[in-house]
Amino acid sequence: MEMPKVTRRTFLKVSAATGTAAATAPRLLQAMENELGGKDFGPVTGAERQAIPYTCHVCNIQDGAIAYVENGRIVKLEGNPEHVSTRGRLCAKGNSGMWYTYNPDRVLYPLKRVGARGEGKWKRITWDEALTEIAQKLDAALKEDPNTIFLKWGRDRTGGALTRFMHTLGSDSTMNHTSVCESSKKVGLEPSWGPDIETPDFANTKYVLNFGSNVLEASYFHNPLSQRVTEGRIDNHMKIVTFDVRLSNTAGFSDEWIPVHPATDGAVALAIGHVILRDDLQDSDFINTWTNVTVKELKEHYKQFTPEWAEKISGVPAATIERLAHEFATAKPATVFTYRGPAKHLYGSYNEKACMMLPILTGNVETKGGYCLPRGMGWPQPDPKPPKPAKHAYSNHHHHPLYPLASHSVSHLTPFDIVEGKRKVNVYFTYMDNPTYTNPGGMAVWGKLFKDEKLIPYYVSISTVIGEETALADIILPDCMFLERWEPESMPNSLWPWLGIRQPVIAPLGETRETRVILRDIIHKLDPDGSRGMKKYWNFKDGEDYMRQHFDNIPGLKEAGGLDFLKKKGVWPIYGKLNPATGKISDKTGREIKAEYELYKKELSAADMMGATVGKDGVIMKNGKAIGVQRNGKNYVGFPTPNRLINVRVDEWAKYGFNPMPTFKRIPWHETMKDDELIMTTYKFNVHVQSRTASVKWLAEIAHNNPMWINTETAKKIGVKTGDLVRVESKVGYLVTKAYVTEGIHPKTVAIATGCGHWEYGRLATLKLKEQPQFGGTEDPDLKNVWWDDKGVHPNAIIPAIADPIGGSQAWYDTVVKVTKAGPNDKYGDVQGDWQKHLEAFKEGLRYAYTGDLHRKMHPEMASWAGPESAEHEGHG
Repeated sequence: MEMPKVTRRTFLKVSAATGTAAATAPRLLQAMENELGGKDFGPVTGAERQAIPYTCHVCNIQDGAIAYVENGRIVKLEGNPEHVSTRGRLCAKGNSGMWYTYNPDRVLYPLKRVGARGEGKWKRITWDEALTEIAQKLDAALKEDPNTIFLKWGRDRTGGALTRFMHTLGSDSTMNHTSVCESSKKVGLEPSWGPDIETPDFANTKYVLNFGSNVLEASYFHNPLSQRVTEGRIDNHMKIVTFDVRLSNTAGFSDEWIPVHPATDGAVALAIGHVILRDDLQDSDFINTWTNVTVKELKEHYKQFTPEWAEKISGVPAATIERLAHEFATAKPATVFTYRGPAKHLYGSYNEKACMMLPILTGNVETKGGYCLPRGMGWPQPDPKPPKPAKHAYSNHHHHPLYPLASHSVSHLTPFDIVEGKRKVNVYFTYMDNPTYTNPGGMAVWGKLFKDEKLIPYYVSISTVIGEETALADIILPDCMFLERWEPESMPNSLWPWLGIRQPVIAPLGETRETRVILRDIIHKLDPDGSRGMKKYWNFKDGEDYMRQHFDNIPGLKEAGGLDFLKKKGVWPIYGKLNPATGKISDKTGREIKAEYELYKKELSAADMMGATVGKDGVIMKNGKAIGVQRNGKNYVGFPTPNRLINVRVDEWAKYGFNPMPTFKRIPWHETMKDDELIMTTYKFNVHVQSRTASVKWLAEIAHNNPMWINTETAKKIGVKTGDLVRVESKVGYLVTKAYVTEGIHPKTVAIATGCGHWEYGRLATLKLKEQPQFGGTEDPDLKNVWWDDKGVHPNAIIPAIADPIGGSQAWYDTVVKVTKAGPNDKYGDVQGDWQKHLEAFKEGLRYAYTGDLHRKMHPEMASWAGPESAEHEGHG
């Protein structure tokens, strides 16, 4: 190799540059060596960059983070070392968050449709033009019925602003996205112990049974909990056993991966419970004191759920179930974790309940290393607050008349409700939502809805980009990205509660406005002088002023400085400092901070008991509310349920003909599968979330296509190998994709990741790289460096919309498919969903609702149930 030629001139240039770097280096090295984040320096100038704390919002975990700004541009993101939950760490998605702000295909000014819906023809309009037109449409809708104004969100991190907006209008027609996320998990938890989520103490446990959660990469609270899982393994020699149809990263990290048959997690959990009770391994004192059943009742009820019974259903050997039951019950402390795996099925809430029972049976609840209540914090809403709407809508994000137990509703059935005339829409708002892509049926269902101007006469999208749903709107209002707006935060993602903020780290780009300002401006346009009684609920100067009304009077935070403290630190309280030696938070004495456990055993004070009464059941009532429960002569706070106990028996379920005790129901169409049929599931990449990340260049380069996982033996029977094209056909449509042959999946299952296969969402997501930027977007040289030509194939069009009749969850993982080698006319990326077939599948699903004709057949043990006419449920319908 030829050496470079060194002249006197080049030597002097190099020496000068080296001298400058050497002079700067001590300060840089000292900062980097002695501090775990919180500072950053420009590599060219050596100048310290501006550090602004914020709360991440790439996904819904809300990690504490710091943005570094240089010359008015965000140049780097990292974790906030003062944040108690995330402790200075930020995942790949969070680290790439600046590319949301600098997405070259952002919409930077208001747009109005000028062609047919979905044709892609738009014209630029002013904010005043947009607001005036929207106000006119709202005014007409209000005169007919406020509930014809509809708002559906995917992520609502506005701290209550969306609901305030709709209540200001008098509309009850709000809808979240939770039924496609984890609603059946929530409904499996809430009636039993109060909260709709749990916080396992992974760092201090000895044993984990993980049912269908990919906690190390894709589950709720991925970053905070994955840290604790790692600590449990390294510091505490924790054992983890994962039940999953697919060898996920978490399953691969586990001591044992057990490829359970899809939808049968609950059967395995019940059989483990059977062994625990049969062999007297339960915590009888905890059960008899803190639940609404006795050990005797449970022993009798669990007799039916033998390991042999579970083996026939799940494929998990009875001997394995016996062994795991003994290991779990004797390895104190121990915990369980679940997420979408058990819950996203026809009877997902039963599965969740069965899994949740294991820490209850063993007394591993609210113990160090056990299954703990979430620790969250709230904040007040600004006064005055708008009243709740005068009348209920047919369904909203709290209820649906056919699914009365689904307290997080069944939003994925909304198109069918509208098409069938069960609810009328005059104005439809969408916010951070993209059901055309993320919901079952996709374009075949939601696309049909949005393209029909009789069903959706006027459609407003508050969005940052033109995604699959926004592409069908009439008006696009350009929202700010999360690094440009104000929002309050508190996530129960560790055992220490906290409050945090999202604050603008740079000024909003273009003409974009933050969400709460957009909503305020719409209301002010409707009620400019306050005569309609709306304007008074939106009395704030800007987003920061609104935040002060949230935070400046919270006890403790007020004394610390209120919003000004949060602007400086990003989070409150500050529990201590990140210890470089351990990576954990230490207090002033240098010791690791300790969590508080057994919250339910907090005793009520004499002042608490003044004026209180104790019922025969021990429930302590005051001012018409349960404040605690008396146990063994002491007055405890208890659990946040109406009777302050863990309700193993959920009487409300029995009211609608569902089994109030832990049980299991098979998926009917899984029992009638043919030999050549398989069950299709979906999953998430660790670098993607739902629909939004395909436009982020750092992440898209890591994962951009999603071949179908298929077991080695199954692939042999079909005659396919990795890379071959396959046709995947369900009862509602088909798709053509590539096969990935692996032993890391159950032989009766195929799996296709979500997050790929966009047909909108900008040039990178669609690989339409030769198109020019539009709507304020920019040229991006990096788009010329895209080396991949495969954007993947999105699976949702062939998944029917079916709801768990208890929890309301979409049955994501129940779809029966036939997989064959692609035919001569099949092309990679072909996707087809049939509206009529989707409608038929929806109607079939309704037969399992409590009003349906198959409900009694599925619940013969509830023979004494009187029927729908006896199941009155206030507020539903």
